[in-house]
Amino acid sequence: MNRSMSPRTIRTLAQGIYQYVTGQAADGTPIGFVLVKARIGSGAQLRESRERFPLVDGDGIPYSKKNIGELIKCRLQLLEDLRRTRAADGSGVGTLGAAIDRFLAAHPVTSASRKHEDYKFLLAHWRTSELAAVPVTALSRKQIREQLAAWTAAGLAPTTVNHRKRALAAVLRLELEADEDEDVIVPTDTIPNVPAKRLEPRGILMPIVARILSTLPDRGRPTNGTRAEYSETKIRLTVMAWTGLAHKSLTRLERRHVNFREGKLFLPPRKKGKGAAGVWVDLLPPAIEALRAYDAAALWQTSFSRSSMYKSWQRAVTTTLRMLRDEAEKTGDKTMLEQFLTSVPDKCRPYDLRHSFLSDAYRQTGDIRAVQALGQHADLKTTERYTLAAVPERVASAIDKMRAVWFPEAQKKKDAGVVRDFQVVPKSGA
Repeated sequence: MNRSMSPRTIRTLAQGIYQYVTGQAADGTPIGFVLVKARIGSGAQLRESRERFPLVDGDGIPYSKKNIGELIKCRLQLLEDLRRTRAADGSGVGTLGAAIDRFLAAHPVTSASRKHEDYKFLLAHWRTSELAAVPVTALSRKQIREQLAAWTAAGLAPTTVNHRKRALAAVLRLELEADEDEDVIVPTDTIPNVPAKRLEPRGILMPIVARILSTLPDRGRPTNGTRAEYSETKIRLTVMAWTGLAHKSLTRLERRHVNFREGKLFLPPRKKGKGAAGVWVDLLPPAIEALRAYDAAALWQTSFSRSSMYKSWQRAVTTTLRMLRDEAEKTGDKTMLEQFLTSVPDKCRPYDLRHSFLSDAYRQTGDIRAVQALGQHADLKTTERYTLAAVPERVASAIDKMRAVWFPEAQKKKDAGVVRDFQVVPKSGA
């Protein structure tokens, strides 16, 4: 809005449509005009087009109320004319890919700004998409929705898709806006956020984890007629299972990060999300044994195929389920089979080992803050999501403790396996 003008009353009627009332005539009729404005670009490339209409028509009826539909059509036509003009004279904003390049040049990554680093990462996905070749002025909401839907269908988390959408909106604002207080032209303004999926527990009971790991082959596949004496995949998965390390943390692991004499592991600082500081943690005996095998195989700071690891893990999960069913049929004991069916999530993946480790840490201690430090989570909400598998047992444990204090006889019968037909007698003085 032109700040040099100082009318008595300015009212926004619709996007790009403003009502200016500068005074009243002797008969009380308002004096002023309705301004329809469209603008595109920023800085030296800013283009603007305006049209004025009388505040009231010949019958004294306010133009804004009688013909608001016509005003909106007028603005859309002005905007389309501006876009055609810029495309014809070569002064247009160009393709989305070029716009992203200009945005990143205007927002360099600095040590003081993680937000710009996130932009660089998020916009790289738009830069390599098919939309990168589409002119910004021709980019439609439908195209953006389709791209977001494609990422969602590919299995990306809703949060990740929404982060990418917001990064694109930042680029389009810089390219198509002149002033945040002015007329906003952003094709993503009506794109709804991707609905978050219902979170499900992904932590597997550790006895089941150990059983799955035991079905993995101990030796690697034959190469050039020889067979490795150890399986790198099994070693890596075992380390992940008993330390809670993620894939990237495992590839960055160095020999100096492990103190075998004291049984400690240094978790390097994490850059994911808001980041987390490095910390030394104690190791469980299976973790120490797995890291010794890791050291013997010289796997420090070595990369690996995550897809290959996923396939090996899936085969092990399938094999374990088949073996547990056979054992249950032969022995009649279905305890471990039921544990497998209730704790192993659909489409189980190696990353679920991290959920399993942190869930078990919470299950055994109930200390959510300690688990947060162990998982190197900057936000406690992340830790709560990782430990969903342990929540029912923690709640049951809390109820048992309350029952033992307030209803001791009921707790004794429950411990004895009697869960029905008992009379609850409150503790004396309760």
